[in-house]
This record gives sequence, C-alpha cells and structure tokens, in this order.
Amino acid sequence: MSAKLRRHKRWLWAFLLVLSAGFVTGVWQAPVVYSQAISPDEIRGVWMTNYGTTLMYHSTRLDEVVANLAQHHLNTLYPAVWNRGYTLHPSQVAKQAGGQRRDRLTSLPLLPWLDPLKAVIHQAHRQHLRLIPWFEYGLMMPINSAIAQQHPDWLTTNQAGETVNGGLPTPPRVPVIRSLWHLQQEATGASQGWLNPFYPEVQQLLIDLIAEVVQRYPVEGIQLDDHFGLPVEFGYDAYTQTLYQQEHGGQAPPADPTDAEWMRWRAAKITHLMERIVAAVKAIQPEAVISLSPNSPVFAYNQYLQDWRHWVDLGLLDEVIVQVYRDDIAALQTELTAGGFAAVNQQIPVAVGLYTGPARRPKAATQIRQESAAVKAAGYRGIVYFCWETTLWIFKHSSAQQMETLFTQQWPLPPES
Repeated sequence: MSAKLRRHKRWLWAFLLVLSAGFVTGVWQAPVVYSQAISPDEIRGVWMTNYGTTLMYHSTRLDEVVANLAQHHLNTLYPAVWNRGYTLHPSQVAKQAGGQRRDRLTSLPLLPWLDPLKAVIHQAHRQHLRLIPWFEYGLMMPINSAIAQQHPDWLTTNQAGETVNGGLPTPPRVPVIRSLWHLQQEATGASQGWLNPFYPEVQQLLIDLIAEVVQRYPVEGIQLDDHFGLPVEFGYDAYTQTLYQQEHGGQAPPADPTDAEWMRWRAAKITHLMERIVAAVKAIQPEAVISLSPNSPVFAYNQYLQDWRHWVDLGLLDEVIVQVYRDDIAALQTELTAGGFAAVNQQIPVAVGLYTGPARRPKAATQIRQESAAVKAAGYRGIVYFCWETTLWIFKHSSAQQMETLFTQQWPLPPES
C-alpha cells in the first residue's frame, strides 16, 4: 500500500470517528430527569467556565453533565460566553471588531461545525433548566487578545499610562516560549487590561455582543459580573481626561483616583452603559432576566466603580448573585449578615455565590454543605457554585444521604402538578 493511500485511509477513519461521535451526540442522550421545570423561586445554579469545558463541549458527555446537575436539583446554568476577548459561540460582532468569530479554546478541530452555546442550551432545556449566558470578562480584556491588538485605543490606562497596573515584564524572545508566556500571563491575570467604558466604540461593542446572543439564542436572560466595572486606578487615558474636562469646566481629573467626585463621575458613566445594555436586551426579549454577580456593594464601588446597589434601585436588575468566596465558615457568616446586601433580598432575589475550590483541590463536601446551610439560614434566595468542575466532583464524592440533606431538604423541589 502506497504512503499516499495510507494517508487517505487514516483520514477516512478519522472522518468516520468524528461522524460516529456526532451521531452518538445527537442520538444517545442522557434521560430527562424531571418532567417539568424546577421552580426558579430559589436559585440553584452553577457557573460553567470555558477552560474546563473544552472537551465537554465537543463530546458526548455534555448531556450527562447537564443531567447530573439537574439530578442534584440545580435549576440554572450560567455558561461563560465572553472571556479573554473571545466568545464561546460564533459571533459576527466579535469578528467585525477585529477579533475571531469564536473562542479558539473551544474551536477544536474535533467537531468544528458545532456551536457550543447552542449545544448547552439544548441540553439545559431538555432538563427544564434555565440557561443564562454569563459575560464573564465584561470590560476586562487581555492586552494581547486580537481585539486589543486591533484597537489599542479601546483600552484605558492608569496615571502612569499603563494598560496593566505595574506594567508587564519583557516577554521571552524565543517565539514558542513567548507564546506560552502570554498564555501564562492571561491565566494568572497579569496581562489583563481594561476596555474603556467611556469610549463610544467600546460601549457599542458590549451592547452588540450581548444583544446578539439574546437575538440569536433562546436564553432566559444574560449575566454580567464583577468585571463589568473599572478598577479605580484607571480612567487616565487621553479620551477620558478630555471628556471629564468638557463636563467640569476644563478641570482635569484629580490625581487621586479615589477622589469622591472623580469616582462618582466614572461610576455614573458605567451606570449609564448598564442602562443601555438593559434597554437593548429588553427590547428584544422583555421577559429576559438581567442577572449580576458582583462583590459586596462597598467593595464593588470603592474598587471597581460598580454602583450596583443603585442599579437595583433603578430597576435595572432582576436577580443578584453576590460572590462570597470564603474559606472560613465564620468569615462567610459575617459577610452574609454585615456585607451590606441582605436588605436587597427584600427588593429582588439575592443568591450567594460559593467557591467550591480549584479543579485540583476542591473543597471538602462537608465544608460546602456547611457553607450552603449558612446561606440558607441567612434567608437568601439560593446558591450558585463556582464552578461546575469541582461541583461535579463534590456530587460524585458525597453519599446519597449527604446530597439529600444538601439539596432536597435545603432546596426542596415543588410537587409535581
């Protein structure tokens, strides 16, 4: 057999393997756990990150993963659709902005024609779960991403003129090592710049990215998080300084980034952008849930100019999941009572985000049960776990009785109608 024929034979087998995987994905699926939707009155969710889900999106395991989450009485999935300057799904908006149509990480050659967002929506709705796309990175943008490289003027700076606080070390000269270095910088957050929320083109990019998803996909809403803000040190780029001067009689922004008026002005601009996003979403789908996952109100405002407590008063939010990532149960309980967000639960549903630990060192199931019980006892409207990889590990390594206590007694299902 000639070398050329052998190559063709290998390609044929590879094609048949991919075709078979696609057939199995479409035909053999995990059974539906519940015959009716689980009530969203209590939010029981999980965040699904991109890094850990690459193979899941391109395998027959997606249906089993979602079925497992439903079996453990979760009712909402928040898959990351925007991070590191890329989208999970094919996006014309991202492409037109100078980036790529979709995330390189989830665009593996195994099943390149699949739309990962479409796939996870399908499986979530099979199990009667809410699916709310999570625009994880918000205004945060790696400086070496395609969009940032194409539009460096879209990034804001600190007083030193840096797009990254403290600047970046010099990258290695060897191309392969330099590429790995850039990936490491992204993973650790060392190369994260920030899109300028006061720049018209940036505002339109965010609005269009979010509206595109609501327009094209049958989702129950959208979610932004603590990255939809701006570190208080930023806003000293030329465009923002000029805009501030125009609105302050020629006065330049204060040298102190924590100056009260300087903070108020920037926070108000971000609030206005949030108003535009909500209006765009509601114009397409009036019943869409506008979800936010911030830090506590004081921290969010002082560190990221995110005045989300005011957003609630303005009626911009339908649910809030406050991130309370603590390793100590006493510290968690203190934050739940003194974090400044308990009263919001009287206006709109407030759930609590709990951290289940890194993939290689997940928290003990007993600790997660204690943290979940503390949230329930404090009177909040539910729990969202970060993130799905370690949440599944906890499910797998807990006894049936333990999971009954955690999910059935604490988060009971409504009776079948």
